Amino acid sequence: MKLTLPRNIDTKRLLAFLNRAKAQEDQLLPEGDFREVLQLPIPRTPFDVYRKRKLVNLLNLRQLAEQRSVLEIGCGIGDLLLEISKYKPKELYGVDASSELVNYARAFLKDVKVDIQVADPFDLPFPEKAFELVVVMDEFQHVFEEEKMEQLMEEVCRVARQWVVLVEDTATEEQAVEHQMLRTVEKYKTEMRKKKFHLRSVDVLDLAATTYVYTSRNNPWHWIRWVFSPLLYLLGFPSSVMKMPTSEEKIPDSETAIKLQALTLPLVTKFDSVFRKVEGTTVMRFEREQLFRRG
Repeated sequence: MKLTLPRNIDTKRLLAFLNRAKAQEDQLLPEGDFREVLQLPIPRTPFDVYRKRKLVNLLNLRQLAEQRSVLEIGCGIGDLLLEISKYKPKELYGVDASSELVNYARAFLKDVKVDIQVADPFDLPFPEKAFELVVVMDEFQHVFEEEKMEQLMEEVCRVARQWVVLVEDTATEEQAVEHQMLRTVEKYKTEMRKKKFHLRSVDVLDLAATTYVYTSRNNPWHWIRWVFSPLLYLLGFPSSVMKMPTSEEKIPDSETAIKLQALTLPLVTKFDSVFRKVEGTTVMRFEREQLFRRG
């Protein structure tokens, strides 16, 4: 089930990779029941490839996971565990509260040396300081009650010997949005400090420009596309390109559209470092307080 991302923009290799990724997605999740719980969505477009690679790089797994004992809390179907396994951890564990998701994860990672089990994240079945690295992705943002948040954080810190990596959606002000509670980085920093864990680095996934161009529902590109839709249709785009823009996001469904995205991506990505984000998907690395190196 392993896939290796192409390292440069070669449209033939990229299309072949994306086709294999789509086939794997259909095989792994044939009915689509759990596609929303994918922590690292299977790439289906060049932008997806870029987004996934950038997030994995921010996790800094080579430095933190290699030859260390690692636990992921809320592992879902195991897509992040697969990435962690590539860096040869000494031990690799994953837990999730859903037995169904754990069954998917075990099937997905059948060729990976990993222990996956059903467990309550608020009451983990591990001794204190059992793991050198604990990774939590998209868990705290789904916990609304402060008391439950503190309980989850207590368990995360209890089983972590040295490092905790939190990957959560953050905001400049605490707010509830749809089914998520967006907290500030300062909130996580303050709460983790109470558990003797200190914030060592913060990285926000800078995708402002590329997200706007390739996924935004209301940007001018959609209207430009509509104006030139007859020409695009003649170049191989589907008949749906002739429709006026709507608020519905759609994945490019022709090879020409994928190639166009691949060709423009290197230029657009340069603007991600210009229009820096201060909120959104955030990677926070915390280290347990050392006796002679406090704070």
